[in-house]
Amino acid sequence: MLIDTHCHLSFKAFSDTWKEVADRAFERGVLMICVSSQKDTSEKSIKIAQSHEGVFSAIGFHPTHSQDEDFDFEWFSKNAKEQKVVAIGECGVDFYHNEGFDAKDILFKQEDVLRRQIEIAREMSLPIILHARDSKEKSDFSSYDELLRIIKEEDSKRCVLHCFGGTWEQAKKFLDLGCLVSFTGIATFKNASNDLIETIKKVPKEMYMIETDAPYLSPEPHRGEVNEPAFVEHVARAIALIRGEEYDDIAETTTSNAKKFFNI
Repeated sequence: MLIDTHCHLSFKAFSDTWKEVADRAFERGVLMICVSSQKDTSEKSIKIAQSHEGVFSAIGFHPTHSQDEDFDFEWFSKNAKEQKVVAIGECGVDFYHNEGFDAKDILFKQEDVLRRQIEIAREMSLPIILHARDSKEKSDFSSYDELLRIIKEEDSKRCVLHCFGGTWEQAKKFLDLGCLVSFTGIATFKNASNDLIETIKKVPKEMYMIETDAPYLSPEPHRGEVNEPAFVEHVARAIALIRGEEYDDIAETTTSNAKKFFNI
């Protein structure tokens, strides 16, 4: 068994195919966390999870949407109680899509929405799926630093930093708080960064999970295709190779970590 801890079955890429995609993954022994980015994808995520065995829902508001959509606190608070909702997310800090916006203004809005989602997670005793992405240009603002500050101030430790792409030093700061990190198909890329490889090698076995981020970041040998949860096996095999461990051990470890983290 494997658990794809972060896929987007409720996104447009899977509008007509999500059931077939989920079927393929489940037939291969893969459970899925269907992660959301807005109110509409959160609503669909709940429906998908409740209608398909092996799929669970995470509802949340992605930081990039704080510039163009209001966060409906009441709706998210109410629907966090729905059956098969196992996490809040993805939420966090993102400076990558900041063209035309002031970084301070972006951070102010994103931080407010993040803190409100942390409040919901705390009230419902749910874990949080975090997102961090830095600006394309050189900047005084680091998404990882700002996210770490907020998490510390909120004393919110039951978190996973999804699609980790920072340095080992950055990862360790989150790990020291009790947060987990999660790795995607980037681990299979020939040009995967030395920072990522170092983090994969050094992260304690009980502190990481795996994901596809489908429909994005298709792993080798599926580069150029639409990614899907069934491909999470390639992530596990790449991590086994990098860590010098057996694939079965990686599968068992990451599945155990995910079951504990999401309480499934």
